[in-house]
Amino acid sequence: MSYGLMGLRGQMEGEAMQGLSDIAGDQRRSKALDDQMEQADKQQKTQMIGMGAGVGAMAGAQIGAVGGPAGMAIGAGVGLLATELF
Repeated sequence: MSYGLMGLRGQMEGEAMQGLSDIAGDQRRSKALDDQMEQADKQQKTQMIGMGAGVGAMAGAQIGAVGGPAGMAIGAGVGLLATELF
């Protein structure tokens, strides 16, 4: 009888260890996905700032030589604001 109980104990321990291993794997995958989402968010923010700066520079260039850099700065600010709001 004791051999049967010892075998059952070993089986239960093995299943418990497998469950813990599965949980650890899930946590690693979740962390990797969180890191990817954070990186994508940073890329989107950088893209929006660059796009806003480009549009602002083009609009400012219509005003004159001084308007280009000022428009670029304003456009970059608008791009940053857009990423924060949306």
